[in-house]
Amino acid sequence: MMKVLILNRRPIVEKIALWFYEAEIDVFLVTPKALLYPSTQLSNKAHQYINKIYPVDNYDSPSVNELILRLVEENQIDRIISATEIDVLRAAKVREKMGLMGQNEISALTYRNKWIMKSLLKKNGIPVARMLQVTDRQSVEKFADECGFPVVIKPVDGGGSVGVQIIHHAAQLQDINFELLKSGYLVEEWIEGEFFTIDGLMRNGEMLHCWPSRTTANFSAVNGNSALLSWMLLPDNPLTTEISAFMSWVIMSLPPTPDTTAFHAEAFFCEKTHCLVLCEIACRPGGAGHVPVYEMAFGLNLYQETLLGQAGLRTQENYRHIYPHAMAGFAWFPPKKGVFHYAPNSCPVSGIVDYQLIARTGRYYQAPRSISDHIAKAFALQPIDCDPAEVITEIDTWWKTNVIWCNEANKPNH
Repeated sequence: MMKVLILNRRPIVEKIALWFYEAEIDVFLVTPKALLYPSTQLSNKAHQYINKIYPVDNYDSPSVNELILRLVEENQIDRIISATEIDVLRAAKVREKMGLMGQNEISALTYRNKWIMKSLLKKNGIPVARMLQVTDRQSVEKFADECGFPVVIKPVDGGGSVGVQIIHHAAQLQDINFELLKSGYLVEEWIEGEFFTIDGLMRNGEMLHCWPSRTTANFSAVNGNSALLSWMLLPDNPLTTEISAFMSWVIMSLPPTPDTTAFHAEAFFCEKTHCLVLCEIACRPGGAGHVPVYEMAFGLNLYQETLLGQAGLRTQENYRHIYPHAMAGFAWFPPKKGVFHYAPNSCPVSGIVDYQLIARTGRYYQAPRSISDHIAKAFALQPIDCDPAEVITEIDTWWKTNVIWCNEANKPNH
């Protein structure tokens, strides 16, 4: 019987157990302890279908890497699989060291390291922003002189827009910790234009399925200045076909993932050139509301498909015939730095099928650290010929009108 080790940091443990229940394989799971407890109901149900669960206190710790290697060796694991950014390279290194099937280290590194990724794409003729690896103030200043402001500084291996900074003028360079840049950062030119996210599935250098969404820029949302809004493009929008073909080109140009794997990409439609420019692509499902939206529209859960795919259980599936039965979108509302005072518990906006308020009155919140940080979220669902943009725009306006925060003097303000 095949043995699979799953690396997971998402709150989907119970779903993982159900997805693999009928697969007739032995499943081992490494996951943060916080995802199992204090919910004994969750942990008991998971233990029914998973051979062994290994909860860890600090999932990012190097000691977890040692645990993974030990589990692979002791249990004679056949495949190691994952669905999150931090585990892409971690899993690939173990595969290479232990001689396991799956994505190799070269492919994983290309999808994780933005400099390697976009250098290769540029070599293959795919438009990307001008960029430079930087370690000091002089290199950033020189790049800005050549390209002009604004410029974007980001970690080469970051995710969720963590650590991304937009520099609008030279004075802002005074606030940058240039010692931090030595750990691996890029500076890129600013691309003005519409921003799109693309979610889908790929296998062995071929795009199997995808759909683009119009998405507001991550930078503003991760700074807490606006909500993260996203909605699927209509089937008859010319950009839907154009972006799909563009993503086939991108995936074909990168080292392949041999198994069915989810991807999440970001691209701009540049105002100056009227061409698509790739921002980046990751070989895992997107964060925030991208996975639920995909499932609402297609009935495909990208976590399920990528995990079963990497386990070798999605080798012959043809996804091309799967069309959306509805148009969906989401609104992700980030916290502000301050005390949350009020927001409605229900949403009256027509077309919103799921609204969840997570924030608690009187609680102090920090500014968001990543694009996934949120205090409320909402999902829109529309008929196949109706643009969900109007619903998403309406709930954004509704939220701004109704949410109240307390300032330093504890006086409520919008």
